[in-house]
Amino acid sequence: MISLRYWPSLTNIFLILAFAQSLVCAEKPPADQLTKYALVITGGELLKGIYADSHTFFITRALEPIGCQCVFSLSVGDVREDLLDALNYAGAHADLIITTGGLGPTDADVTRNALMEFTGIPLRENPEVVKEMQRRFGTPLRENMRRQARTPEKGGYMANPNGTAAGLIFDDGKRVVAALPGPPGELQPMATNQLIPFLSKRFGLRAIGVSVAMRFVGVGESSIDQTIHEHLTLPSDLSIAYQFDQGRVDLTFSVPGNSEEDRKRLKALEAELLKYLKEYMYADDGSTLEECAIGLLEKQGGTLVTAEVGTGGGVAASLNNVDGAARRFTGGYVAPSNAAMAQRLGLEGDLPANEQTSQEAAALENAKRACRHNDSEWSISISELYKEENGDPCVWAAVGSMKKGFKTQRMTLRGRGKSAQDRLVTQVLDLFRRRIIE
Repeated sequence: MISLRYWPSLTNIFLILAFAQSLVCAEKPPADQLTKYALVITGGELLKGIYADSHTFFITRALEPIGCQCVFSLSVGDVREDLLDALNYAGAHADLIITTGGLGPTDADVTRNALMEFTGIPLRENPEVVKEMQRRFGTPLRENMRRQARTPEKGGYMANPNGTAAGLIFDDGKRVVAALPGPPGELQPMATNQLIPFLSKRFGLRAIGVSVAMRFVGVGESSIDQTIHEHLTLPSDLSIAYQFDQGRVDLTFSVPGNSEEDRKRLKALEAELLKYLKEYMYADDGSTLEECAIGLLEKQGGTLVTAEVGTGGGVAASLNNVDGAARRFTGGYVAPSNAAMAQRLGLEGDLPANEQTSQEAAALENAKRACRHNDSEWSISISELYKEENGDPCVWAAVGSMKKGFKTQRMTLRGRGKSAQDRLVTQVLDLFRRRIIE
């Protein structure tokens, strides 16, 4: 029986791998074939919308580097029959199944017994697990706690130093089912420290190809796609993936090979695409738009202050999360109206009467005064929200520096609530990015 224990050191992980390899005799997939797996995420709270499924996101990203490819993810409630249906469907499409949740001590935790029924592999109380639980929780163990010490006769278990339920591995030599606990604080370290080393040896590491990821702002996914197909000659083995989020588009080119020649091919494709879209790409190294903004300030040795009305401090909040922001982001002013912002910056009475109602003028003057008031080179100012004659909600943004001058731009809000605010923050940061590199 494989006993996968929690080892924090790299040396001990390698010892685990060698031990697992000596005991697992099943055939591995060919060296050039990815290991395909299915996810079964359990929990009635997911289906009721109480919690979002964060496990699929974490597991798929964690397993991709070792050549494991998720073919689908199913969410199912804590009902034995439903879970068995999901397992049967998963088993028809993949030889590796990973489940999450349902391993706890309550009657609602049905995963353990459902997996025994599905795999036909009996569960037996494991003395090692019992001993560890007694060490941590004392004796005698309650019966419902002791239930969590049952592990598969064929396969093994993964110790859980962050909770009570051990992870389970059912392995009949042909198919593997790995069961992880549901709480993220237990699942994530178990997957990282124990499941990944086991799978690496059980199925072998695979070359997963090479990719280049480009991040764009200010241009839509459809425009990028049209440019690609009009101007690029695409190799037959190229895969293209898009991800769109609040006005930002991530584009990934991938090929199955992993050689230096493959990397050169992708960089050549990127260079060709940038002949048409260079102004819109802000990063190809994984940096966020916020990190790009702070990086440009760092490069120029400049500082930035914000004065926000219509964005409610959203720009400042997004920049505050960036490493190194404290050196370049000197602060932000937030007010509920143009008049309140003007008063806060000492602008009351400075504008002519006919400009007091001008959103553009207010944004511009607030930007200039914020620079002087805060002794900062660069500033971003957002006016209060107003409606155009056609009913569209808009703001005016002013971005610039005392040396290079300021530019203003009217921005229309799209969507509602936080989504609209996030898109607006993206527009403002893009305006700043473009202004600082001019």
